[in-house]
Amino acid sequence: MLTILVTVAPVFILILVGYAGVRSGYLPPAVVDALNAYAVKIAVPVLLFRALERLDLAAAFSPQLLTSFYAGAFACFAIGILAARHIFKRRPGEAVAVGFAAMFSNTVLLGLAILERSQGPEPLTAAFGIIAFHAPLIYAVGILTMEFMRRDGRSFGGTLGVAGRSMLANPLMIGILAGAAVNVTGHWLPEPAMQTIDMIASTAIPVALVGIGASMTRYRLGAGMGEAGTVAAVSLIVHPAITFVLAHHVFALGPDMQRAAVILAAMPPGMNIYLFAVMYDRAVNLAASAFLLATMLSVLTATFWIYVLDHAVLG
Repeated sequence: MLTILVTVAPVFILILVGYAGVRSGYLPPAVVDALNAYAVKIAVPVLLFRALERLDLAAAFSPQLLTSFYAGAFACFAIGILAARHIFKRRPGEAVAVGFAAMFSNTVLLGLAILERSQGPEPLTAAFGIIAFHAPLIYAVGILTMEFMRRDGRSFGGTLGVAGRSMLANPLMIGILAGAAVNVTGHWLPEPAMQTIDMIASTAIPVALVGIGASMTRYRLGAGMGEAGTVAAVSLIVHPAITFVLAHHVFALGPDMQRAAVILAAMPPGMNIYLFAVMYDRAVNLAASAFLLATMLSVLTATFWIYVLDHAVLG
């Protein structure tokens, strides 16, 4: 297990570099916005474009693979809502924000980096099949549930319209859709353009990881650590456990698909849980605490799940 921890350590060291750089004052606080804007608006969409443009669509979009990952995600959404309502006595809208935090895994910025470093490039095909649906599907479920459970704000239809436009205008979705369009139509880009795309894509993960660390300086572990710990446990343990049982025991997927599904499911919640909470002004402090706590704990839990896959199950 120590070997695995050493393998994935550079991913978390990059996060630490961003955190320490801003916390120490060596980097200005404004670098947080600059790094995240470059990563989310340019580099990561280009990375996703390149991945989808070259993706073997038939191999990537396996119903059993998608069921293994998303059944676990939606189960964690329900567990988070029920725990928030009945254990922590949250109001309905707040409970949905808590469930969203338990459901949303950081599949792109953290998941791809850990998956490739620990498993090599082979599982990435399956990983991109999961990622292509991740943001729109998770957001759609979260928004629909929020509108059914809360009692204020815009109309249900109005919210769906805003949500739909927001998802289609999301740079990550634009990168995914553009890459899929090039893949399906076969209208390949000229070589100078592809070389430029490769150069930008190579910066996406390192910049994004430093940006995650820099972002962590803006939030604090506050009150309600029991609730934040519950979200972290559901996200880091329950989701990959459900996915593992389905992928390995129920569907008996190939090793690369199992690795992709379980490792992505084992990722902590990303910054999107905070953005979702802010969008509805529900459980904002809890979202920030859960993001920080789960990201820190994922150093150990991700190592554990990689060990389970590499040594205990798949050899």
